[in-house]
Order: sequence, then structure tokens, then C-alpha cells
Amino acid sequence: MFKEYSRKIIVLVLIVVFVFAVGDFDLWTIRRNFEEIKYQAEIQKYAEKFAIEEELLAALIYVESRFNKYSQSPKGAVGLMQLMPSTAIWIAEELGYDDFQLTDLNEPEINIKFGCWYFSYLYEKFDRDLIKTIAAYNAGENNVRIWVNNGWQGNINEKLPFAETDNFVRRVISTKKYYKENKPEFYNYPAINLSLFRLAD
Repeated sequence: MFKEYSRKIIVLVLIVVFVFAVGDFDLWTIRRNFEEIKYQAEIQKYAEKFAIEEELLAALIYVESRFNKYSQSPKGAVGLMQLMPSTAIWIAEELGYDDFQLTDLNEPEINIKFGCWYFSYLYEKFDRDLIKTIAAYNAGENNVRIWVNNGWQGNINEKLPFAETDNFVRRVISTKKYYKENKPEFYNYPAINLSLFRLAD
């Protein structure tokens, strides 16, 4: 009992020290920094195949689903990379998946492959502009084109026209930078994750 209590205190102290050391923080960022990066083999495979930075792909997946392959949004987006069913069906046709079913999106291999293909498609559509591409992945290609036509230049220093997408883009960029500076393979700490969740008991 004493050892269990001591471990919780130690973890709590480490979190407090981290918070004060970082200065600019929020609870979302703290949680992200302690969570395990899953599906690293699939991330490496499809990042290479579709010429996407591994850290960017990992960041997209984390912000979209927190590596929960069964994640589903209120709007119906599914899986690790939160693909809309209509988009996934179109991607399956483009990639030649004749027997594709929507339940296949629960498979990390397929979800990440489809999400990478779609991101790569958007990247080319938006002339390899990363900020516009990330925004389009969240808000849709047509919405971003409307914003661009209305004067938005894809500048991260400008607030995006839609608050949800603005938040999404900033979290993806922040997470990509964090993973790049700290290397994803170093962040497999299920014991720390377990201790953090137990603190909330």
C-alpha cells in the first residue's frame, strides 16, 4: 500500500516538474507527451511509401484518434486516421480494392494506408503546402479552397476561418514537432500511462 502510494506521488511530482519546466502547456499536451505511440511499423511503412514524414503521420493519427483503431467521430469518421465512409469507398476504388468493406477501416494496416494515400492526394492538390493540406484533411478540400479564395494563405500565424480546423492544424504541427525532437521510438511507456490513469481513481 505504501509503495503504491509512493509511486503515485513520484509520478505526480514528475508531472508538476514537467509542467513548470515547459511553461507553455495545456492538459492535452501533457497527456500527449506521456502516451505511447502505437502502430510504428505501419507508420514507417506507409510514411515511406507515400513520402510523408513519420513524425507527421504519427501526429495526424494521434490528433485524430489517439491511436484508437475503433475511434468513431460524431460525424461518422472511422478508425485511426478518421476517414469518412464515402471518402474511404472512393479511396478503395482508386487503389483497386474490389472487395472493400467499411469494417476494414478497423484494421490499422488499411486505415493508415488509405489515410496516407488521401493525405498525399491532398498534398499534391494544394501544391505541396503542408498547412493547407492538414486543414483540408480535417475540413475537406472544398472548404479550404473557399477559404483560400477568400484570402486565407495557409499561414499558421493567421487564425483559420473554422475554429475546429484551426485547433486541429495547430495540434498536428505541435505534435509533429514534439515527435521530431524526441523520437517516437522512445515513447513506449505503458507503465507510466497506467500510473497516470490510476492517479485519477
